Amino acid sequence: METTNHQASLDHIIQALENKEQMDSLYYLVQKLPEFTNAIQSMEDKLSFLTSMMQDKESLHQLGNEVEQKVEQLHINQAHLDALLQIVQLLPSLVPMMKRLDEIIAFATDFLGDQQSIEYTLNGLNDVVPIQETAEVIQETNQRFRNNQDNASISLYRMYRLLKDPTIQKGFHYVETLLQVIQNRTQSMEE
Repeated sequence: METTNHQASLDHIIQALENKEQMDSLYYLVQKLPEFTNAIQSMEDKLSFLTSMMQDKESLHQLGNEVEQKVEQLHINQAHLDALLQIVQLLPSLVPMMKRLDEIIAFATDFLGDQQSIEYTLNGLNDVVPIQETAEVIQETNQRFRNNQDNASISLYRMYRLLKDPTIQKGFHYVETLLQVIQNRTQSMEE
């Protein structure tokens, strides 16, 4: 009876193997068998290494002493551990900011690496703030100042004329407004 059951189960296995999916799977398994064998051998080697290392108490003890010495050299105290815990607690809020910062750095790197983008941006800025014209004005001013370096003192009348200049007047108005804003903010912060 045992032979009959054995023959019936063998027939069942042969029928299952004749199935197309089973044949494809078996073919794939046979093809990948060398890779599986290599992977298993590699895992066995690593496992035997770990087992022998765990059994070698002297090596573990020496490794533990080396780690302790390196940690002692760091001079880590309770304040460091508390700070580390605070950093760990802040990680959920820091990670999104770090991702955003990483995106900004990637954009800046790509942008600075693209000469065409830089030129386009500078041309756009030049339309808003005439950079070239401002540079020329500063250059001409520096040249005139170097050429006209008279050591004569500035008279009171000359100072009065300078103070009446509309550009100087606008500058003084701007500085006066800036000082008022700073004073208002300082007062509001004190309250």
